[in-house]
Amino acid sequence: MSAARAVGLAAPEFRGVIERVKIIEYAEALGLGNPIHFDVAAARAAGYRDVVAPPGFINPFSLQPRAWKFDTFQIDEHNALAGEWSWEQHDVVCAGDELHGRSVLVEIGAKQGKRPMEVLVIETRYLDAGDRPVVTVRDMTLEFRDRP
Repeated sequence: MSAARAVGLAAPEFRGVIERVKIIEYAEALGLGNPIHFDVAAARAAGYRDVVAPPGFINPFSLQPRAWKFDTFQIDEHNALAGEWSWEQHDVVCAGDELHGRSVLVEIGAKQGKRPMEVLVIETRYLDAGDRPVVTVRDMTLEFRDRP
């Protein structure tokens, strides 16, 4: 483990707007049928601001550039594997929402096997324009310590 990589290390803040077309593409890929994910009028009739992002949307279409996380946490993507990820939905995400947040390294561990691995748990909090939590994502990265 690098001396600079420590629990509490944070990536630069990100900011972005949720795009309607990305929500629709994601809902189509999941085979969803509820019109609130596709049709603005249906979403508004149901009481939402715009097309509603399905649960899990925020992770595949993260607003944070991937390179920021790899650079900040010094992850060698040639020796890393994606581990499990989970999310907690605090509020609805709709097209047009402007979200911001930051990723923080919350846990560092080790896993022994044929090749020893470092286990990094990164938590990313997505906040709305009023700084209220919308989604919290936890993802685990496994990085081989020895270089093949």
